[in-house]
Amino acid sequence: MIGLFLLDVLLQRLAVPGLPIALLLPVTLGWAVLAHRRRVVEIDATRLIWWALACGATGLMLLLQPLVVAGPLISIPSWALVVVTSLPFALRVRDRSVATYTRMLRGAETIGCWLAVGCLAMTGTQLLGVPYRDVLADVLPSTLLLTDFNNTYPYSYGSTLFRANAWIGLEPSFTSFQLGIALLASVLLRRSIWRTVLLVAGIASTAAGSGILLVAVGVFVLALYRRRMVLRRYVAPVVVLVGAVLATSFGQSLLGRSTEFSDPNSSTSLRAILPYDVLWPRWVAQTGVMLVGDGPGSSQVLATSTGIGGLLVPTPVKIFFDYGLLGGAVLAAFLLACYVRSPSVSIAVALLLSLWTVQPGLTTTALLLNAVIFVSLWVPRVEPPLEARPPTPRDEAPAEQGA
Repeated sequence: MIGLFLLDVLLQRLAVPGLPIALLLPVTLGWAVLAHRRRVVEIDATRLIWWALACGATGLMLLLQPLVVAGPLISIPSWALVVVTSLPFALRVRDRSVATYTRMLRGAETIGCWLAVGCLAMTGTQLLGVPYRDVLADVLPSTLLLTDFNNTYPYSYGSTLFRANAWIGLEPSFTSFQLGIALLASVLLRRSIWRTVLLVAGIASTAAGSGILLVAVGVFVLALYRRRMVLRRYVAPVVVLVGAVLATSFGQSLLGRSTEFSDPNSSTSLRAILPYDVLWPRWVAQTGVMLVGDGPGSSQVLATSTGIGGLLVPTPVKIFFDYGLLGGAVLAAFLLACYVRSPSVSIAVALLLSLWTVQPGLTTTALLLNAVIFVSLWVPRVEPPLEARPPTPRDEAPAEQGA
């Protein structure tokens, strides 16, 4: 699992040669086959049945849509992509003990620390006067890189400084998202304060709110459990660091995004609010669209046709607009069930909320894969959740040894 997270970080910008498909998708399927052969993972029979039902229900909608919908926009490849990207949710790790899960989290946190170093290096070189260059685009042909993503962009209009993605992130928001997971792991495992500070600084350098949302939700959930006492050691250093960051241009950029929900042109609105406003009229205009959907891929086609740059389709919209209430309900039930009884409630809730509200998390492999790695592979848990276990000296020792 640690290796899969590393691949997610390193390969997220790469495409299958000549195709608009993330290289991570076949890599993930190959990893799943290898892990199954080595008996690291096994097939969850119940979830496999639900996956088959979801595939069958959404596939049936494809047959019904031309009969009951006027001018459906049907894309068979879009449906196939949903089928394939959701397949890893039918797998689970054989050894799902808390000890194994925490070892995985320590490895992921270490990867996150190195990613934060890359982000700070990218920002630091720019502050020293070295102009930003897209290193991957310089060394790789365009056919090997995913398009239609804002790999990075200035901190503010007219700025010569570009938001950090460590040169390898698909977008600063994706990098912030992965750093947010690593920061949650760092807090849960009581890692050393300097590592937590490093991850906070890395998130700040991205000037993206996705990591902040993850951490905020995760910490809120953690505060409801016995393990909340781990938060005390981080309060003072994090408050000092946040205060220092807010005094910089990076912090001001983040602070300016706190009111994005009220700005119709903000990235938050384009992800979490405007898609509903744009697609709702067509969804309710035809009973057939509501029941069976307008066709796989139709939500993104209509969103793109508006000409509004950056307009994304969140998971609930894509599920129920493309497959209607009938097919969408089965697909949604399958995906949501994969978050239930996770070994870390805070990570599961944080990922669920993010991937179902502000992220295009249904077929964007670089994002969806994190839910597989940190949640669904470990469901159902075999011991009480990590948050219900008070920290012990044994918890802290491995953390410091791995620092």
